Amino acid sequence: MAFTDNGGPDAEAALDVLVIEDDADICKVIRRGWPVPGDALRFASSYGQSIHLVHGPELATFDCVVIDLHLPDGDGLSILRTIRKTTDVPIVLISGSGTADSRAEAFDIGADDYVMKPFSVRELQARVSRLVSVRRGAQRTVDPDVYRIGDLVCHVTHRYMEHAGERIDLTDAETRLLRVLCEKRPYACAKTFLYKTVFFRPYNPGDKTLDVYISRLRKKIRALGLDAEDLIQTARGTGYRAIDP
Repeated sequence: MAFTDNGGPDAEAALDVLVIEDDADICKVIRRGWPVPGDALRFASSYGQSIHLVHGPELATFDCVVIDLHLPDGDGLSILRTIRKTTDVPIVLISGSGTADSRAEAFDIGADDYVMKPFSVRELQARVSRLVSVRRGAQRTVDPDVYRIGDLVCHVTHRYMEHAGERIDLTDAETRLLRVLCEKRPYACAKTFLYKTVFFRPYNPGDKTLDVYISRLRKKIRALGLDAEDLIQTARGTGYRAIDP
């Protein structure tokens, strides 16, 4: 669910979907036939083109990944295995052939859905949307109210941090930022991902909003007598991470 600047619920968020498919005609059909104009589709046409996305921090910005099982330079299952090492992002496999055993293997590895070609783009979009909705609902269900980073205790519902009997209030955006960093630790969160999940807008390299909020969080942590740079670290060339010292 998206939120307005004051933290209230807004319209359902548009989806960012990565499609790894080598058939240019199928990519064109998906692009033209996708029924939700607000969704952002990004295409990679080979295993090689997808490597920097699958192994990099940008993977965290996608709500769902659609993978062709048979690529000209690699195996879709290898991409599936790689993604499952770092994230539970919904994954839909598409294939022009397959048996019950091959589909079972895909599910065993971690696929969330399996679609046979030829397929309806509307059906593919519906499957993607359903998987993302289920994942978001599960995240809201299990979201804890309290996070801990070392000796720092963060109360996200009531928006404050505390240490040694002292507490400092947090703004809505500070709370969202701290929550995301806590949920993803010890992994670094890319700036593109943080802008999407915390500020609900695309990352612009000239926009220093995130840096300002990190500075504010660190100042509040220091005011509680803790080493802010140890708890909220800068990941050079990537973004930021929360670390339990």
